[in-house]
Amino acid sequence: MKVHEPFKSDVLKDVDVVTEALLDCIRTGDLETFRELLAAHLMTVNKVELAKKAGIGRRTIYDLIDPEKEFNPELSTISALIRALAA
Repeated sequence: MKVHEPFKSDVLKDVDVVTEALLDCIRTGDLETFRELLAAHLMTVNKVELAKKAGIGRRTIYDLIDPEKEFNPELSTISALIRALAA
């Protein structure tokens, strides 16, 4: 039996695939999938490095992946994350 390791998928680590999928979610208005995909991808990356690259606070990234928190980020936060992922 193979042990399931969440957030270890190579697809979730593929920045090009994730970025394109996030943009597709925005185009179609599928915000629930956007949040799930973004959170899953953020679980696979170094949050400190991404925060620096995006110019946002590390706490912001942790808030985005916290299922207990309301998901209502500023457009500037989403834009900064997508730019950092695509860079």
